[in-house]
Amino acid sequence: MRVLIASLTLLVAACGFQPMYSPGGGGAIGPVQIAMIEGKAGHVLKTELDRMLTAESGAGSPATLEITLNEQISRLGLRRDESATRGEVRLVATYVLTPSDGRAAMRGTLSTVVNYDIPTAAFGEITAQDDARERAAENMAQRFRAELALRMALARQAQ
Repeated sequence: MRVLIASLTLLVAACGFQPMYSPGGGGAIGPVQIAMIEGKAGHVLKTELDRMLTAESGAGSPATLEITLNEQISRLGLRRDESATRGEVRLVATYVLTPSDGRAAMRGTLSTVVNYDIPTAAFGEITAQDDARERAAENMAQRFRAELALRMALARQAQ
């Protein structure tokens, strides 16, 4: 078993593998200014991204991140009376990251899906839907952080 682990370690080291968060070519995202995002999910997404990216912001002028967020709510799993038992919140974000140093803007799309149970209580569906919307936005913020780190590391390597 030890021989297998040692050989895999040497194999990974030989292929040029470098962790994305290493200080060399990867590293911090840098300062990013996030434009306002419409809707409840947009507010949660912006708040989470601000919280995550503030820890990584360094010196220099910030890049600008503009996000357009689309939300779709679907009803799944029907009862005999044709009322839904489950719901789905799907967030699709289209973004444009414009670096301050004049490099080309980075464009992309991210999506996330969160399911939730619809309770039989009168206002339970509203609460469940709001909770699912928040979870989807928090999940999307984590995906944005990883996407931006990867894209910026690749842009630095290309220079």
